[in-house]
Amino acid sequence: MIKVLTSTAMVALSLNLGACATLNSGPTAQTSVSSEAAALDAPASWVFGTQTDNQIAQGWADVLVDPLLDQLIDEALSNNPSLRASAESVARSEALLNQSRSTLFPSLSADLSPRGGSRLEGENFSNSYSGGLSASWEADLWGGIRAGVLASGYDLAGTQAAYESARQALIAAVARAYILSIEADLQIALSEKTSRAQEETLRIVAIRYDLGAASRRELVLAESDVAGAQDNLVVAKSAKTDAVLALQTLLGHYPNGEQVVGSEFPQLTNELTAGTPADLLRRRPDVIAAEFDVLSAFESTRAAKADKWPSLSLSGGLDTASVNLGDVLDPVNIAVSIGARLADTLFDGGLAEARIDAASASQRQALANYGQSALDAFFDVESALKTISTLKDRTQFVQKSADAARETLALAEFQYKEGAIDLLDVLTFRQRSFQADRTEITLQRQLIEARIALYLALGGAGFEPGNSSNG
Repeated sequence: MIKVLTSTAMVALSLNLGACATLNSGPTAQTSVSSEAAALDAPASWVFGTQTDNQIAQGWADVLVDPLLDQLIDEALSNNPSLRASAESVARSEALLNQSRSTLFPSLSADLSPRGGSRLEGENFSNSYSGGLSASWEADLWGGIRAGVLASGYDLAGTQAAYESARQALIAAVARAYILSIEADLQIALSEKTSRAQEETLRIVAIRYDLGAASRRELVLAESDVAGAQDNLVVAKSAKTDAVLALQTLLGHYPNGEQVVGSEFPQLTNELTAGTPADLLRRRPDVIAAEFDVLSAFESTRAAKADKWPSLSLSGGLDTASVNLGDVLDPVNIAVSIGARLADTLFDGGLAEARIDAASASQRQALANYGQSALDAFFDVESALKTISTLKDRTQFVQKSADAARETLALAEFQYKEGAIDLLDVLTFRQRSFQADRTEITLQRQLIEARIALYLALGGAGFEPGNSSNG
């Protein structure tokens, strides 16, 4: 038996065909994204950066040179649990996309079953057999199904971008922890050197005190500075342990405080080129992820609008029955059926409109989130550029201060031995030299951290959907 649409259903279908045009009314997703970005009024070039013709960094090797750090980064990318979780989010989004795509195709099912004991002939039971093959398919009249598939596709692309953002953040975090560990080692060495000098001074003062050549005040002052130097050493060692614990956690290892790091800061490469603000929106994985969220939200709104209109389902089937199994496929025993079903909701209490309103709100929310992501990206770059500029300006002064403090200390120690100055002067100059050296080490670390921050702010090596292996 063949089923057909009734005349009433055909009339309803023809009346609703015009609704297709309304589903795509309003601004497109790309237009809205462009408008959101334009509203931020970004300049053509960075305010705190300089324009160069150099290419934007294409990988981690364009930032720092340190083979051990490269090895640790590879280790973290392989073992870090949080990054593995992000990778599984990508796999889940891919599975959801495949699930969504399946709705575009017909479904097909088959069955074959015996019916035993239908009647008794002497001592034998007579069996009969039946089978069927059925197919169904929902026509995508209003584009809602395809919109859902597109939304899932954009979700997958957004998840890939989010994974790349997490990957680059992990690289930066490993580099920072590594740099902090090296700084702590250098501060430990400085504190040990200062502590030894203070202990030697205390030894000399104690001898002079026993001989009556030094006052009690000088002895107590020397003892105080020894204790202060030892305290600085304890603080530096604690900072080293903290940095190593953080590094081990990022590497996916149990944090036991035992990790080999370099003895010197990594070598800096040439200056990073910042490109332009417009370049940034096409490079930053988190901004790209936010853009895909907007595209997905627009398609979800289309799908919600499509659900408001009637659905058309087509179905067909082959049914057969026979006393003998071999006759099941005999054309004489096969019945064919074809049908179509047009369904519409007459009253839903405003459910469809509410779903559209919710989808539209999510669409506006995604746009606002995109704008904030772009603004945050601009801030990150400008802030990193400004920090680098400030640190470079400080470098010459900090270096000069440290050199002068070391020279002054050497002169003061000589003059004290000659009896030309008081011990208090020596201890003051030693503390000043220690602080200047410590500031110099910290400034080196800050310069490297600022380079790392700029690389991360610029989007690392960039990102293209479908490729999450950038350095």
